Amino acid sequence: MDTKQPARLTRIASVIAAGLAGLSCAAAIAQTTATPATPATPATPAAQGMPATPAMPATSATPAGGQGVPPGMTQIEPPKDPLVERREARQKAAAEYKAKKKAAKGEYKEEVGAAKQERKVENKAADATAKQEMAAPKQ
Repeated sequence: MDTKQPARLTRIASVIAAGLAGLSCAAAIAQTTATPATPATPATPAAQGMPATPAMPATSATPAGGQGVPPGMTQIEPPKDPLVERREARQKAAAEYKAKKKAAKGEYKEEVGAAKQERKVENKAADATAKQEMAAPKQ
């Protein structure tokens, strides 16, 4: 007889019990978050002699992927995961850095362009004075 055998049976039984408890919790949560029952309507339009009109799809009034909140109730946002908050903060910081870098690069290019223009003007002036000195008659 193996001395570890009873420990294995209790471990297996506890794992099965935990799994069943998890499933029952999930089922209870699914039942509480399910859409509430619609109130009973007095009569359908066809029963009253009116022509039947197609119903509006429920997804058109609610955002995609979410369920509508009944009137008179407020939607409470669940707290964000710290990792999600950190990722969003990093994305925001990276976007700000890129914007600053782009602006600084534009200013630098403008300064370099202005400096090139100044050097061109100075070189033309120096060339003009040098030509005049060379063309001047020697005495």
